[in-house]
Parts: sequence; structure tokens; C-alpha cells
Amino acid sequence: MSRILATASAALAAGLVFAPSAFAFDCAKAATPVEKAICDDPALKAADDAMGAAYADVARRVSAEQKPMLKGNQLAWLKRRDEMCMWQDGPARTECLLNETNQRADFLRAKPASGPGLRTAMTPWFYSRAQTKTECSAEVAVYKFGDAAKGEGEKGFDAWVKATLEGMETENGERVVEPGFEYDCSYDASMVVTYASPDLIAAKIPSYMYGGGAHGNSNEVAIAVDLKEGAILSYADVFKAGATPKLIEACTADILREKIERFTDTSDPGSAAEVEAQAREDLKTNAEALSQGVGDFANWQIYDDRAEIYFPPYSLGSYAEGYYVCTLPKALLAEVAGPKGWIVP
Repeated sequence: MSRILATASAALAAGLVFAPSAFAFDCAKAATPVEKAICDDPALKAADDAMGAAYADVARRVSAEQKPMLKGNQLAWLKRRDEMCMWQDGPARTECLLNETNQRADFLRAKPASGPGLRTAMTPWFYSRAQTKTECSAEVAVYKFGDAAKGEGEKGFDAWVKATLEGMETENGERVVEPGFEYDCSYDASMVVTYASPDLIAAKIPSYMYGGGAHGNSNEVAIAVDLKEGAILSYADVFKAGATPKLIEACTADILREKIERFTDTSDPGSAAEVEAQAREDLKTNAEALSQGVGDFANWQIYDDRAEIYFPPYSLGSYAEGYYVCTLPKALLAEVAGPKGWIVP
């Protein structure tokens, strides 16, 4: 555990969750690689301070029931950030820490990745649970409109969040211990609001689950809600008849390019042709999975200038290949959108 995490842990244990200084530490005593990286870079130190201030602001506003959940989730995030960035050196470590810290600050401020923002403010909601004999550990950070929800769209968004988290708990929450076989298990999920305006909210919940075995599994689910109409949008709501072939063609080309970039050996220019041939064969084999992914709007992540379609590990290749994302430009989306036009102006 880094000194940053230890400092935060001590402050939280003492109940110092309301002051921005709860996460401050003396740079003159910086000892760990993470501490030194933060203190050596003014932009990173400012980001770390801003994240601490955002945390303190949320801590002031959450309910008594949420306070211990917020504490646990923040400590888990600090540990993950440090572990993720510690192994890198120099500028790479600084960039990793800066990106992770800025993303956490944006989450705590309920700042969307794109768009002008909502009319009704959302509040972060946290769940944090340590592993027990019968339960897997869980770390959840999402947004809800809560009591401030106005209209069917905002209420529908909250209902989707509730159902999604209940599904994760049902599928991943129970720890099964058999005679002679005991393993650690966990799941975590953290929401990103990809686009927000008074008329539309789009969000995704990336998650990672480990239940024993060689590796865990990751997934992402997404939603787009028309706040004016009060409806969760489906693929059929958004696109005109005949749109699917163009979208599949665009996704196939984008993922083919991604596969070639990932697996071509730059030291062997001749490998590109072999990689491309294999990638084309993979996409031909997985054509049905690609088509299904395009047609399911729960895979669509909406931004102001594009949409991204998420394909989880195994869907378009081996687990080792990881996930794929098809990026579709706004111009194409406008071309194939239904009578109302593309959902983002």
C-alpha cells in the first residue's frame, strides 16, 4: 500500500472525510514512486489536489448510509490507481497517474465525457464490500438522479441502473466455496456518462468480474435515454430501415484496421499481408456476432462527435485479443439515422 493510500486510510478512519486536506501529504516527505511522481509534476499535483477537493465535496453531500461506501470505494480506487501506474517509469507513470486522477475527479464532479450537461443534476452513488466467506468483494460507482428525478426519462435511467447492478450482484456476488477449493472473487463497475444534454443522456457501465480460474472477464453495457420523450432508445428508434448493412460495413472495416494495427510485426513489414488475411478470416467467422453487436443498442456508446460499439472479449477473436471497439463518425450516423435525425445535434 502506498503512503498516499495509507495517508488517506488514516484520514478516513479518523473521520476526516469532509476536508480537501484529507488526501494531502507533505511533499518534503515523499518516499514512494507515486508520491514522488505527484510532487515532481505541478500539473499532476494540481490534479491530485482537485480530485481530493471533489471527493470532499461529495462526502459533504452524500447520505449517512453512503458515507462508508464512499470511503471504501475511494480507498479501492486509490489502490487500483497506484497499482496500475506504479510499474511504469518516468513520463509514462506521470501520464498514467494524471489520466486516472482526472477521470476520477470528473466522476466525482458528475462531469460528462461530452455534451453541454443535464438540466437535473445527478449524484454519484457508491457500493463497497470486502470479500467474506459467502460474498465476493464488490466496488461500484455510478450516478443516479435519485429524489431529484423529473419525468419518465430520468426515472427510467435510474431504473436501468438499479436493474443492471442487481444483475451484476446476482451473477457475480455469491462466493462459492467447495471442500478443498477456495478462491478469491470480485467484481467492480464504474459508470461513465458519455454524453449529456437537457434532451439526452447516454452512459456506459464498464465492469470486470473475477470468479476464480485463469482470468477474469470484462464487459460494458450502455444506455441512451431521450429525456424529452421519456424513453430508453432502441436501435429501431434511432435508425432508418436499411441502415444495418452500411453500419456493418463500416464496423467491419474499422475492426479490420484495428486487428491489423494490433498484430502486425513492425520489424517485419511482410507480416502485414499475413495478419490481414487472418483478420479477414476471423471477421468472416464472427460475422454473425458482429451483426448482432451492431443491432443491439445496449452496445452503443454515444458521444458528441461519434458513436462507439463495444464488442467484449471472445466475441470477435480469442480472449487474448481483448475487446474491440468500432468507432462510427457522426457524418455516417446522420446519413443512416431515422426521420428525426441523429440523436445528438
